[in-house]
Amino acid sequence: MKLFLKRVFFVLSPLVLLVILVNYFGDAANLFGESYEKQIADEVIKNHNVKNVLNCDERLLQKYLINNTHLCPDIVVIGSSRVMEIHASSFKDSSLYNNGMSGASIEDLLAIAQLYAQKNCFPKKIIIGLDPWTLNKRNEQGRWRSLETEYESFISLMPNAQVKVNKGIKEHLKTMFRVGLKYYQLVSPSYFKSSIYSLFFVNKKLQVTTDVINNTYTRLSDGSISYDYNYRVFSEIEMQKRIAEYIQGDFYSIEHFDNLDKEIQSKLEFLVSYLLKKGIVVEFFLPPYHPIVYQKIYNSAKYSQVMASEKYFRSLALKNKIKVMGSFNPFVLKLDGSCFYDGMHCNDSSIKKILANSN
Repeated sequence: MKLFLKRVFFVLSPLVLLVILVNYFGDAANLFGESYEKQIADEVIKNHNVKNVLNCDERLLQKYLINNTHLCPDIVVIGSSRVMEIHASSFKDSSLYNNGMSGASIEDLLAIAQLYAQKNCFPKKIIIGLDPWTLNKRNEQGRWRSLETEYESFISLMPNAQVKVNKGIKEHLKTMFRVGLKYYQLVSPSYFKSSIYSLFFVNKKLQVTTDVINNTYTRLSDGSISYDYNYRVFSEIEMQKRIAEYIQGDFYSIEHFDNLDKEIQSKLEFLVSYLLKKGIVVEFFLPPYHPIVYQKIYNSAKYSQVMASEKYFRSLALKNKIKVMGSFNPFVLKLDGSCFYDGMHCNDSSIKKILANSN
């Protein structure tokens, strides 16, 4: 038996070592080495555009951007990927930082507000991108946990907020879990598969560029993004394929959307009140859906809360004298299918149009 185990060990050891080496140097999700997010942030802070951005934790990126920059911008944009193409070029004579994050939820919005508060940096204006899933408790968004500490700090400001006990122990356990999960990837077979591809077929080296539109996904100097060329330029057949895939699957974060969550409403209302009391101008941006997608949403009772969420956002804006830009409904904005990249992301020229028509 001992001889058998010894032979197994000698056979497996080189294979395990190979997996570890590939996972470390291929590093598909940029887990090892110097912080990938900090590298991106450092270049953006230097007023550079950065291309070849892949698998970035956008929450950590925002943390580095806000904490390390010396700029306190005039305008800050927060929200999901659907507002990440709001560029500084639409606001002449004003500095702007776009702190949008893919799939942003209410927790992300509060956490970004807390990061600026901790820095004692209060912009003149904050544009809040609001999506239907902002009010959906079952939106299946969990990426905000990269900013969990900041979120909880902001929540503690709310009236009747529950005081967290054993916070130090909780933070220690969360850190231990994340570290363990990170280093598990060194021996993970699934990570090995993606890391092989990353090692041999993906150009992961960040590159500074003066160009806005590139062959790869680009983070711009104002924090906004520019999609890669192939995602921006496509045929009508490709667009039809993208829409078909979107409407045949689960609609992003609005499945199981049964009601407007009261607790989330309270958090959003507190955020608005907090910002207004700081003397910050608040504006809402409601990004539209592709016309075909919106028709599917509008005609299905399953997604009735999408229209209800826009009605709520507008009533909250009216109550607080907040300007609302855009709409989930592309028809009222006079946008057709050519104004979109996919089922829920309109292109940058259409975003500029919405902003211009709101002024």
